Amino acid sequence: MDKKQNTPAMKNQPVLSIIIPLYNEESCLAENVATVEDYLQSLPITTEIILVNDGSRDRTAAIGERLATGSTAIRMINLPENRGKGFAVKTGILAATGQFRIFMDADLAVPVEFIQNCLDNLRKGAPVAIGSRHLPGSCFKVPEGFFRTLMGKIYRKLTLFSFGLKVTDITCGLKGFSDKAATEVFSRSCINRWGYDAEIIFIASKLGFDIAEFSVDWYHSFNSAVNVGRDSVGTFLEMVQIAINYRVNRYKIP
Repeated sequence: MDKKQNTPAMKNQPVLSIIIPLYNEESCLAENVATVEDYLQSLPITTEIILVNDGSRDRTAAIGERLATGSTAIRMINLPENRGKGFAVKTGILAATGQFRIFMDADLAVPVEFIQNCLDNLRKGAPVAIGSRHLPGSCFKVPEGFFRTLMGKIYRKLTLFSFGLKVTDITCGLKGFSDKAATEVFSRSCINRWGYDAEIIFIASKLGFDIAEFSVDWYHSFNSAVNVGRDSVGTFLEMVQIAINYRVNRYKIP
């Protein structure tokens, strides 16, 4: 995997940073990072990949370190304990140096080809671009189970209504930001676990950033670390926390 970067401008700010949060991903990490790296090699821009290991209990850290050692395009951040996906994403986004910063799931639930769709929206001027599984043209190639789909639908509708968000999807794992929007949004975010998606969209909206959406294909992974019952309760509690944070001006919205 000792590949060269797309252009010799490695010393300069990369155009694109890809952030991938990791938790117990040893079964797919090497293969999927290679897929991402191969795809980025096809783009005529400078890129970097930032892997953020969120206190994994398996061999994720060792595999990630090996990948970073073998490629100048990959950086590895190891968090000593599990803090939650939201914290891992925030850590990677704020450590990134790209003009545009996109985070995606390690299981590639949204295929790498949709990175281009996200990047296109950002390059056209959208400060925030998010994948949506609920737009015309989107497709659930591998759908979730009935209970998970039902809980997701309830959460989506309740969150959109409660926070007045003008988007069609909240939890799709492919989202992109300009460097300015990334800094403004993630320097304010507080939610460390599954409610982080709603929080960053809420903060972006309150800061006045336009949010572009684009359709995606979705391949549900049945090896997901999400416990629907436990994590649903935690996520709804985090929604309450977002409302409290906003009311007490913890987000410092001008």
